[in-house]
This record gives sequence, structure tokens and C-alpha cells, in this order.
Amino acid sequence: MVQAATPPNEFDLVLIECAVGITKPITETWFRVGGFADAGNFLNVMTRIVKGDGRIGSIRRVGDAILELMVGASDTSYTYLQTEGPMSPYFYHGCVALSSIGDAACRLTYTITYNQAAMYTDEQVVQRERISKRFQAAVEAMKYTVESGTAD
Repeated sequence: MVQAATPPNEFDLVLIECAVGITKPITETWFRVGGFADAGNFLNVMTRIVKGDGRIGSIRRVGDAILELMVGASDTSYTYLQTEGPMSPYFYHGCVALSSIGDAACRLTYTITYNQAAMYTDEQVVQRERISKRFQAAVEAMKYTVESGTAD
């Protein structure tokens, strides 16, 4: 029998939202950036699906040490949970989502949440700054790729 991880007694949830407007239609944008293994292209790290078909229940490996499980999806979004890696003890979740802004534009939002209650104060600051900077750069790279028509 597999035992579930015990949730912490305290929660101090962090919400980081990195977003950008893209001047391309939502379906074209999702085609270019919406694959579960695509995120690595914009984070400059090898990412590959190790189980599943890229839909809910699929698992991706990010670099050498991180495993992430897709736990939710829509036509233009997916949500994942880090199950192994440096942020997994903090209930780290990410969500990549597009919302339409008319027929010819959309908004890309990459949302990260995690529980910082068990972190020292200085680590809380370092992690928030690191994650914010890294994922804002990723959404900017996604925007550039879609709008410029360049390869991933």
C-alpha cells in the first residue's frame, strides 16, 4: 500500500503569476507553446515526456532531477504538480494557460504556487525572486517564438 505524503500543519502559499500579451490567435499560440514537453524549450532545459501521451496523467522529466505530473488540462491550459525535485516538498504546482483577447490576440499566463511555510525567510525571498525571474523570461520567450514565427 502506498502512503500519501503528510500535508504540512501550516500553509503560507505563494502565488507567482507571469503573463504576457501575444498578438496571434489563441489556437496558433497554443499549437506553438502548449505541449506538455514544450516548456523546457523556453526554460532552456531538456524536458521530455517519460510516461503518457502529453495529456492528464502524463509525467515529464525536466532536466535530471525533476518529475512533474499533469493533473489538469483544458483546450488551452495544463496544470502540473512537481512530484520529485527541489520544490516538491513545498507542494509546487504550475499552470500554463491562454485566454483569448479577441480573434487575433491572447494572453499567456504561467502561474506557480507553492507552500513556503517550511522555508527560512531568506530562502522564501530567494525562491520567489528566482522563480519569478525564470518564468517571466519563459513567457517572454514563448511570446517571441509565437510572434516571430521562429522555431522553438
